[in-house]
Amino acid sequence: MNYFATAAAFLVAFVYIRFLRRIDLFEEERPIYSFLAFLMGCGFLFLIFPLHSFFPDLRSFEEGHSFFSRLRFHVLSVALFEEAVKILPFLLMLFFKRPIDEPFDYLKYASVGAMGFAAVENVQYFNTYSIRIIEGRAFYTAIMHMFTSSLIAYMWMETKYRFRRPPIFSLVPGFLMACLVHGLYNALMGSQTTYLLGIVFTVMLLTFWGRMMNNALNQSPFFSEETARKGTGAAAVRLLSGWLFIFLFAAAALYATENQQEAYGFLREGAGFGLVSGLGLYFALGRPKLEKGVWKSVIRF
Repeated sequence: MNYFATAAAFLVAFVYIRFLRRIDLFEEERPIYSFLAFLMGCGFLFLIFPLHSFFPDLRSFEEGHSFFSRLRFHVLSVALFEEAVKILPFLLMLFFKRPIDEPFDYLKYASVGAMGFAAVENVQYFNTYSIRIIEGRAFYTAIMHMFTSSLIAYMWMETKYRFRRPPIFSLVPGFLMACLVHGLYNALMGSQTTYLLGIVFTVMLLTFWGRMMNNALNQSPFFSEETARKGTGAAAVRLLSGWLFIFLFAAAALYATENQQEAYGFLREGAGFGLVSGLGLYFALGRPKLEKGVWKSVIRF
């Protein structure tokens, strides 16, 4: 096992979780709850394997070459299993009243659990394909995993706080939508012919997650105008500094394990992507427009 690759996988998760904790502006919980959600996300990934043995028919689909065969495969043979285990940390955290006591906590703990899942998944990817793929895994894949779990949590939260109905009824629709989004992402990113569409789709997911975050923060019972003004800037700085550190760490790892040329080549080739993706994260997540009690449409163009 490459220890640098393993450390990089957990570093990516740490950067996002650090941001999630900082953007929880109005009533931040003790770190132990985020740590528990993260650990559950890491551990529950391994439940996929017994689930495969219980539902072999769903694993029998072939990916195929057409877009719709890829979509069917990734929804039914991949997303159904991954989304089922990814949402478990959030569902278990609902039993604790103290960590989830405001709307944003629903998104936070769903996202933290997803980051635990993604960290273990990235350990495998980075050790198999090299740390060079950290750019795509840290941006595209992390956003997808965070969004799909958050979609389920957001529908639960919105049903409870906005529509004043029992949130349990949102679980199945939210889960099915998350599986569809996950499968669509995989199908688009898995082919050269649709790869650019996959990038556009990922940027849309990032934008939608930022709007869900904005709505959830607006509904906090602890909302404070002064905190809203001061806190978002610090969260944005934390996110961008973490994003920069991911790239520097990957370059240092390549320098230590391979050679100087590989490290410089990684920085040179990844500089443009790192800048654009970092700005995308900043504009989508680092500048929420907070207005107490306001709900805005998540899907708008």
